[in-house]
Amino acid sequence: MRSVELVGIDKYFPSSGTWALIQARLSLNPGEIHAVVGENGAGKTTLMKILAGLERPDSGQIRIRGRTVEFKNPAEATRFGIGMVHQHFMTIPGLNAAENILFGAEPRTVFGLLDKKAVLRKAADCAAGYGFSLDVRRNAESLSVGERQQVEILRLLQKNCDILILDEPTSVLTDQEIRSFFSVLRQLKASGKTIVIISHKVGEIKKIADRLSVMKDGRFLGEYKATDISNHALSDLIMGEYESPRLKAKALPPRPAPTILEIKNLSLHKFKRKAHALRDINLSVGGGEILGICALANNGLSELEDLLAGRLKPDEGGVFFQGRPYPKLRKAPWLDGGIAYVPSDRIGRGSCSDRSVAENIVALDRGSFFPHGLLDSAKAQARTLKAIQVLGVKARPESKISQLSGGNIQKMILGRELSEPPAKLCLLCEPGWGLDYASLRRTYKRILEIRSRGSAVVLISSDIDEIMELSDRIAVLHKGGLTGLVTNGPGITKSKLGALMMGLENVYGGSRGTAGRDHE
Repeated sequence: MRSVELVGIDKYFPSSGTWALIQARLSLNPGEIHAVVGENGAGKTTLMKILAGLERPDSGQIRIRGRTVEFKNPAEATRFGIGMVHQHFMTIPGLNAAENILFGAEPRTVFGLLDKKAVLRKAADCAAGYGFSLDVRRNAESLSVGERQQVEILRLLQKNCDILILDEPTSVLTDQEIRSFFSVLRQLKASGKTIVIISHKVGEIKKIADRLSVMKDGRFLGEYKATDISNHALSDLIMGEYESPRLKAKALPPRPAPTILEIKNLSLHKFKRKAHALRDINLSVGGGEILGICALANNGLSELEDLLAGRLKPDEGGVFFQGRPYPKLRKAPWLDGGIAYVPSDRIGRGSCSDRSVAENIVALDRGSFFPHGLLDSAKAQARTLKAIQVLGVKARPESKISQLSGGNIQKMILGRELSEPPAKLCLLCEPGWGLDYASLRRTYKRILEIRSRGSAVVLISSDIDEIMELSDRIAVLHKGGLTGLVTNGPGITKSKLGALMMGLENVYGGSRGTAGRDHE
């Protein structure tokens, strides 16, 4: 018997005038890994939100183990053993991993007080029982992206969910974290769990999925065994034709270029620790250059983003923009075309979910769109339509951000920040996160175009393929210090970068963690 059947599902969003689903269907078997694939806006997440009780269909049926059901909320879906892990994790700051896992179901003493020892013990037993290598005593703030994902999955498992929906689970994981994650999924499958993965990463997902369902424009296109369909054939179904999104950046001839961004002797101490989150970093990037920066989780990448975004102050050293001390976040010259910023946290930092697409695009540029404190509606409308068209955002200017898929939110942010005229400095953090093949192509083309027109680009990414495809030079962090600064080319491989990221190699003869543009 099928564990889940979705039949004839329709869903219309009046506010955006969009049919998100049209007679969509899906079937799931017990003990399988099933991928739902398609480009951004194909309806994948909406269909799974209906299964998880987060959205209600306009028509169609949901059958769980042969029984027709109707979910009014996620709690009702959970009672049927269905849970969903979203792209944007819901770990609670201030609580440790164990308290997050058991939130709402914490063991209590006979006096009704929280039994902290029992919480730790129960969470640790749950993690160990499913093969998770997670220290449940650690605070949520200190967990890597991969570890926060484990917390989210364990929260569902302790609720006895046996149908797990994972929305773009590998989007911000490193290669090492993806391998560990796939190992965990295989163990869950062996224990009889049904796992649904929403993804656009065709090649990657075929390595783990048993079956795949393909969606396009809200419609179900077909169901296939993963071993019976090639990557090219699958891409043909999704995109209409196959074309690799990778656009290997052609090396630019050496030419004098002014330094746009310079990082001098930068160090940042870890909170309440003697160790360094970043130590003695020296980097610079000139106009017409893409500097890629990569690292494994918890090795300083997120702290470097916070420093470059003006959210943190260094304990030692400084950051300079065109020779001047770096400005505070979203102050001039952020807003005069000097600096563009695509954050890794597109929900918390890159957008306001309860506002419209138009408001998100123009709100940061008050000088241009709010002369004398009043909105110039015509100018704002034109700017919004242009930003939407840059990367093909599937939304209207009046659509709320909360109604958009993760990929379309990312495209909205990219369209806003990579608009005309290009900024002098573009700080791009995980720009390809959640984008389908067509959107990646458009994004990469735009980044290369901006570089060719003289902008300096700092690319911070956990996607090694992205780093290798776009970067002119690549800086590698390990334990907060630089282990490599290399010119990209045929001799630079994923294996080489992996060794630098793990600290197995150090390209310098001198002090680890120090590099400038002349250390190549």
